[in-house]
Amino acid sequence: MSAVRTVDPAMLADTRNWLLGRRDGKGGFTHERRALHTWITDPDCADSYCTWALLESGEKNLDPEVRRVKEVAASDTNSYVKALAANVLSLAGDKEGAKHFMDELAARQESDGHVSGATASIVGSEGDSLQIETASLATLAWLRDSAYSGNVERAVEFLANSCQDGRYGSTQSTVLALRAIVRHDQLRAHPAASGTVQLLIDGALVGEPMAFTTDTKGAITLPDFAGLLTPGKDALSLRMSNGATLPYVMDVAFNSIKPASSDLCKVSIDVSLKDAQLTEGGTTEADATITNRTGAAIPTPIAIVGLPGGLEVRYDQLKELVKAQRIAAYEVRGREVILYWRDLEANQTVRIPLSLTAAVPGDYTGPASPAYLYYTDEYKQWADGLKVSIAAK
Repeated sequence: MSAVRTVDPAMLADTRNWLLGRRDGKGGFTHERRALHTWITDPDCADSYCTWALLESGEKNLDPEVRRVKEVAASDTNSYVKALAANVLSLAGDKEGAKHFMDELAARQESDGHVSGATASIVGSEGDSLQIETASLATLAWLRDSAYSGNVERAVEFLANSCQDGRYGSTQSTVLALRAIVRHDQLRAHPAASGTVQLLIDGALVGEPMAFTTDTKGAITLPDFAGLLTPGKDALSLRMSNGATLPYVMDVAFNSIKPASSDLCKVSIDVSLKDAQLTEGGTTEADATITNRTGAAIPTPIAIVGLPGGLEVRYDQLKELVKAQRIAAYEVRGREVILYWRDLEANQTVRIPLSLTAAVPGDYTGPASPAYLYYTDEYKQWADGLKVSIAAK
């Protein structure tokens, strides 16, 4: 943070000293479950991440911790741990050791740019988020050695293709992806040669060629072409004249009343409304039932209950649910009530009632309600939007 903004030096010192105080004397760190997150279950991931964070912030005299990272990464098959080790050893000056793990990561890189073999992260990620975190950490390591430039370009392309709605999976994977992409762009800040680039739709040129030089900074924005697309398939391509290879990103947005549910989602959701017809000022109750579909405990499940317009949630009741430990936390954003849990036990089902007041007359349909794991949010289960009719007094 202090590399880009002014940060209170006392906060930095306190944070660093607290983390240093968690060292166990054996090269690892002690971990206590005090927060809402309960995902620090893999000591190799957690210890390696803590050592990396300290080294990145300029901490010295971490020889036992560095040795421990090197030892566990040699025996741990998890690519995420190996990527952390490559960064740790490079920062610690062990170039040979870092290269060993960079080679292992390069051997595991797939044709689409991601690195296979990741089984866990410090936040318990799975699916896309885990792949993005691992690819990001591998990219940060490879960027330290020009011999891995080919691996870097494939990994950055994978990260660019992983962007959805301006983010790359979960919070953790987004931060790591942006860190890798920004570092990549810093090292390749300018085109190697001048040239032009032009957009084509179904083979037809759109607008004038966009010129760039070796001094060009930032994005080259192409003409707006949304109105030129037709129903069905359209082939979009870029034509470059001279110049050097440039990275590109395309963003496509669409809407769906109820998105498709994923069979890989580990949690299901069912929502219902007690009363389909109400009178202004009346009360009703929405029920949200969330179930762990697996035979093992799952971390950080979330349910987002979409409420029809015209209904207002009773905040006191939400606070009571937290106090009774039926939920860990909640948020209300517009027509959505977001419910959080620390975890759910194997096959556990929880039913959460939400007290509602009919505030504005009208006929309403709420947004669809999803449930998912915070660190695997590409896999969601969806329930139909609730409907209500509110009559005026």
